Amino acid sequence: MYKDLADAVESLKENGYDHTFEMKDHCITCHELQAEYDPTDLSIVESHSFDAGTDPGSESTVHAIKSKDGIKGTLVLSYGMHVDPDKAELIDKLLSSGN
Repeated sequence: MYKDLADAVESLKENGYDHTFEMKDHCITCHELQAEYDPTDLSIVESHSFDAGTDPGSESTVHAIKSKDGIKGTLVLSYGMHVDPDKAELIDKLLSSGN
């Protein structure tokens, strides 16, 4: 479907997912809107995983997400052996929030 992570993010932006969400300590934020979201206020619309080679640190997933208030954007998560436990808990909540 997409050739790489950059291609996926660009295509999703063209489809209205124009905000960038980020993981913080206990919430997911949108810096452009200066907004904070609990993972239960977000739903994953689609996800795409990428593995750029043999380096475990190069594995990532882009999630197209939508908030309950209609904000659409992307959240890029890198996976590896050194995932912060608090962020792992947020990821689990997001993945299980009724998607």
